[in-house]
Amino acid sequence: MENMFRAWRVPRPIIAVKLAGTAAFALVALWFSHDPSRLIVAALAALIVGAYAVRDLLSPVTLAVDAEGILIRRGFFGQRRILWGQIERIRVDSRRRLAGRSTLLEIDVGETIYFFSRYEIGAEPADVADELKAARAGE
Repeated sequence: MENMFRAWRVPRPIIAVKLAGTAAFALVALWFSHDPSRLIVAALAALIVGAYAVRDLLSPVTLAVDAEGILIRRGFFGQRRILWGQIERIRVDSRRRLAGRSTLLEIDVGETIYFFSRYEIGAEPADVADELKAARAGE
């Protein structure tokens, strides 16, 4: 098999929403600057949402595949390389939740199962699962 490479990343609109959320929480923190408890909660929310936005800007690739296996983003800037032989199962889990449907890509490596939504990989989980299975079959 050729040295194939494909990467999935956080979509730009999702990053924009996180940045807007950071700004909104920062404005709320300013609004409540006279109330220390509300100020702390709003500032903490701005900090957390902002940290995720920065992570997505600096390390946008969530999942990548090549001839040897896959690469998964872990934590804020870490990565884990998983060889094809370590992967027990790739599947899509789709469930009805409240007013909609939740669909996740699952990658089972035995001791850990990784879950990815379309908001993390910028594509439909079923399509990504098909590509991963095809890449695995070509190993």
